[in-house]
Amino acid sequence: MTVDRSRSLLELLVKVSREVAMALDLRTVLQRVLFACIQYVGGERGSVVVMDDSGKPVDATIVYGQQFHDHTTQQLRETVERGLAGWVIQNRKAALVPDTSKDERWLRRADDANEKSGAKSAICVPLTSRERFVGVLTLVHSVPNTFNEEHLELVQAIADQASVAVLNARLYSETQRTARVMTALAEGAASINSSLEMQDVLRRILNQTMHALQAETVALALADPPGNDLVFRAAAGNNSGSIPGIRVPAGQGLAGKVMQTGQGLIIPSVKAATFFSETDNLNGVEMRAFAIAPIQSHGKVIGVLEAINPTSGSFDPDALVVMTGLGSLAGTTIENSQLFEQLQNAHRHYRELFEDSVDPILITDWEGHVLEVNRPAVSLSGYANEQLHAMTIEQLHEVNWEKTGIQF
Repeated sequence: MTVDRSRSLLELLVKVSREVAMALDLRTVLQRVLFACIQYVGGERGSVVVMDDSGKPVDATIVYGQQFHDHTTQQLRETVERGLAGWVIQNRKAALVPDTSKDERWLRRADDANEKSGAKSAICVPLTSRERFVGVLTLVHSVPNTFNEEHLELVQAIADQASVAVLNARLYSETQRTARVMTALAEGAASINSSLEMQDVLRRILNQTMHALQAETVALALADPPGNDLVFRAAAGNNSGSIPGIRVPAGQGLAGKVMQTGQGLIIPSVKAATFFSETDNLNGVEMRAFAIAPIQSHGKVIGVLEAINPTSGSFDPDALVVMTGLGSLAGTTIENSQLFEQLQNAHRHYRELFEDSVDPILITDWEGHVLEVNRPAVSLSGYANEQLHAMTIEQLHEVNWEKTGIQF
């Protein structure tokens, strides 16, 4: 490498480092890395897939010319697992493909045919930082043999320089996501636990779920013993009016599966989900994507919570964590609300029996102060209800101390 070329490369890397280091937002960092590769290496398109420490894709960005295209990690998973990027991930080595039609590592698509404008030449390099695998960067061109070893070295140099910034941005994103989860759960707990009236509790659960997941529609179903069918008790959002009352037989559909296993799930695309059945449809709601989490109380699943159609088009990576947390909060509150409802019913039943009795009844404390009086007792005593509550039993009834004893 000549002195001039070394100086130019050094200046380029300093410039790239400065550009990517100025941002903490992961998507912004990825976009700047791709722009740098396209601008200085000469590619037409590029993509970056970021991996977590377990090797799972957590974010991705793809660029065509000057236009960014948001792709979910689900859409890029096939490429990561089977394509050239998958080979780089498995081998932790950079790859140069001068002609994609002659390299079996390249996952060919419909637009890769000779007469189409798809990728004909490609470079794919790993992003590593502090001995941690951060992700994989791919650069392509529609003309075969566009890239050579010099291009590969330049892309790898840019990737090495940008890897630290990508890792820092990923860690920052994870920290922000954790903070969002904790905030959502804290707000959910404060709101959900502020009432014991069942309908109010259900409304608060739905509102918190819709707010936390930014979903168009949310619904809540509870188990209906003894058969444990799921019955939707409440719903909110778009076209939610026809959802309450829907019954899902025990164990059927994805909601029934979550009820049985206690494990939540996310369906990022209903069209692509082969196991989506008619049982999973909710009346009047066009389901494009949805998430289901169990509602648990004391280790027992008592229902499910559904969030349907995220407004952004896809669920955040932490969506299921948030929903599961809200489901646990909801389970405890719903059970408390049910106990409160049972207590109210028992109290109402007691009042009915107490008031409707034909016998006069007075209830006192240990000191003889009148606590409760039914209608026949008021009528028989000749006193008003308020007067009786201010009296003691001694004022109403003469006690025969010889029979009761002084300790009575």
